[in-house]
Amino acid sequence: MSTPTVLSRIPVLRILLPFAVGILIHQLWHTLWTPLLLVIAVIGIYLFLVAKSKTPQERLKIRPYFSLPLALAALALGWLCAVIHCPPRLTDTQRTNHVISGRVVDLDYTDFSMRMTVDVIDGTVPRFKVLLSTRGCDYTMRAGDLVAWAASLEEIGNMGNPGEMDYASYMLNNEGIRYHQHLPLGQVRRIGHSPTLLTKLANTRRNMRQMVFNSQLSPSAAHFVTALLLGDSRSIDKATRQEFSAAGVAHVLALSGLHVGLISLIIWWLLFPLDHIRLRKLRLVITLAAIAMFAVFTGLSPSVIRATIMIGVAFASLIFHRRSISLNALALAALAILVFSPSSIYSVGFQLSFITVGAILLLAQRPVAFCSGNKLVNSVVSIVLTSLVAMLATVALTAHYFHTISLMSVLANLLILPVLPVFMVLAALFVLVTAAGMEWQLLNKAIDGIYAYIHWSTGAVNGLPLSHIGGVYVSAFGVVAYFVAMTFLLLWLYRRNYRYLIWAGCALVVLLAHSLWVDHNTPRKGFVIFNSYTSTPVLYFDNDTAYVWTPEGEQLDSATFSRYHAGFLARYSIGALQFINEGDTLRLKNALIKPPLAHLMGQRILAVGSGKWKHATTDHKLTLDDIIVTKRFRGTAAKLQELYNFKHLILSGALQEKKLLLHECDSLGIEVHDLATQGALVTSTR
Repeated sequence: MSTPTVLSRIPVLRILLPFAVGILIHQLWHTLWTPLLLVIAVIGIYLFLVAKSKTPQERLKIRPYFSLPLALAALALGWLCAVIHCPPRLTDTQRTNHVISGRVVDLDYTDFSMRMTVDVIDGTVPRFKVLLSTRGCDYTMRAGDLVAWAASLEEIGNMGNPGEMDYASYMLNNEGIRYHQHLPLGQVRRIGHSPTLLTKLANTRRNMRQMVFNSQLSPSAAHFVTALLLGDSRSIDKATRQEFSAAGVAHVLALSGLHVGLISLIIWWLLFPLDHIRLRKLRLVITLAAIAMFAVFTGLSPSVIRATIMIGVAFASLIFHRRSISLNALALAALAILVFSPSSIYSVGFQLSFITVGAILLLAQRPVAFCSGNKLVNSVVSIVLTSLVAMLATVALTAHYFHTISLMSVLANLLILPVLPVFMVLAALFVLVTAAGMEWQLLNKAIDGIYAYIHWSTGAVNGLPLSHIGGVYVSAFGVVAYFVAMTFLLLWLYRRNYRYLIWAGCALVVLLAHSLWVDHNTPRKGFVIFNSYTSTPVLYFDNDTAYVWTPEGEQLDSATFSRYHAGFLARYSIGALQFINEGDTLRLKNALIKPPLAHLMGQRILAVGSGKWKHATTDHKLTLDDIIVTKRFRGTAAKLQELYNFKHLILSGALQEKKLLLHECDSLGIEVHDLATQGALVTSTR
């Protein structure tokens, strides 16, 4: 008798794996005809195999080959789904010089602007979504409103800074948005209101969020309530996100399978009287329906869909008395999400969610030697082992995306997870009480108290020695090598064949060698002129220390700068930041910064903007390599040529009106580097 394989025990993987490969191929080859031709080829292969299997003996012999057309069909379908769901590319005529209209499907406010996701339904262009931001806010605007504006759409791009997050790919793959436009509020006309079910739900969530924010809860607790019950975590500040991430409990802030599981348990417990009247199946159906409604109401995030499908499969097996395989349900959930949203495969949340749950389910099938007769001990052991498995399964991904490794996530989960169900029950009761127009001070104090405990727990864990390691850089190749090693370790755990253990060791050696190679080829000294919407930071680094100067004189705090440029700091192993303020002077072997002048690695740089640069020169022309034109510059290129001898003009990304300056530089033959369009300037050496 042959040993059952992974594909035989988890049959959905036969479709899921090639389907995912088809989505990935789409990134390299965006075409519609090739997958269609592949479908025709699959039909031909299938008919050929059918023709060759007329007798029982032939069918038995050819049966394994039927996996080939199945895999090719799944690959072609994944490719087709990715092509169909990919936002279209517009021509220059379609992007500009005409009025387009669309439906607002989501909107968010800042202090001075408004961001709207608009589903363009104009018949003159293909249907697509656009990110529309305005100078000024209209607080009467709602999801479902029809708006029109003069189109001047631009493709979303990145800042061009080293080590930055790929924002363009994030918006394209996670939000399905390729184009954006920024314009004054008065140029957006509201022409009607045509709500859909999703926009009605979005407005309901917005009203409930506002209701929670207007209550007597503390702002931090109110943000936490909306994140857990409404799936809206946008109002949680970045400092809090970073604190929870460093403690290894970032999953608590975003609505995930953990919260869906808790909600299902709460609903299941509330419906316990149905068991006493022999309506257990009705209890299962009502619980599943409530979870499905909750998933739709909160916006159908991948992690919530995954948990809902898995719970649905488990409940269906109980209703119809069939055996349920959790890993098969997990694969089915992944396939369902990718069919309707192929780009989810690139989402960090999708990857972390499915890898974590998959690892927990795989290792949960192994016999546990820590069980005892004490339920409390078993619960603690379960939390510890689950947290440890989740940490080991995702450590490479979190280091790759967030450049942080939490070493105390097990302790943080032990402190927080036991109180989370209580918090969710009280938060749900609070929303019901508030919606009824009542106020219960004791309930408010209880919610504030539990949140204060959760926040204290993350701070206490982060305050422990070696609680987390920041500034970690892991390349995409390193992530792949890590998962290859983990796969071989898992095979060894199941098969007890030491050959797999040897292969796991080889993969870890490759990972270590690659890390050493990356570290050896990393420049140790250099300077960067960053592109920014608000300022133009100039950073000089020497080994593990960096010195930051903002020519505009704006104050930057270390936490904010580190958060925005975490990838760059991790890539170059920079652990210390020192900021140079106006009036300070930095003197090092290869660097001299005395605002508004700087001499960095042989490059002479002057920042011009507020007018002080005019008085910092002598009677003769000062010879320079680069002049940084900041957002406060109000002069001309001809005036700069009159005062200085320079090679290049660097335009700040924060400079708003620069068309005339660019035209003047072109007529004078001045070389220009526009940070907003060409990205940061990087000069480095080993």
